[in-house]
Parts: sequence; structure tokens; C-alpha cells
Amino acid sequence: MKIVRPKIIGTLKINVMMAGNLAVVNDIKNAPNKIIVQCSSYEHGEEIIKKIKESKVGETLHF
Repeated sequence: MKIVRPKIIGTLKINVMMAGNLAVVNDIKNAPNKIIVQCSSYEHGEEIIKKIKESKVGETLHF
């Protein structure tokens, strides 16, 4: 999966989705800044959050 890092990230957290899988989600409602990245475990989710926070605006991230 690839995402382009938006200018505003908001609060990133690991949520359990309705299907039972885990995903890293931010708290922004509008579409251009919304982030949803699936992860396999809480440790994997923490790594994704770390990569997103360390990246620059407009950088393409591959997961």
C-alpha cells in the first residue's frame, strides 16, 4: 500500500475495524487528509505511525 503524507496528520492511533482487523487511523474527517493503513499487529502499527511522523509533507510512503 502507498500513501502520500498530507500536510496535517492529526492524532494517529491503532483501531480495531468492524471486520476485526487492525488499522492505523487519524482523527480527521475530510477526505484529503484522511489516513487509513491496515496493519497486522500493534507492533506493526507502531512502526507505521513512526514512519508517518518522521516523513516530510508530500513524501510517498510504501507499506
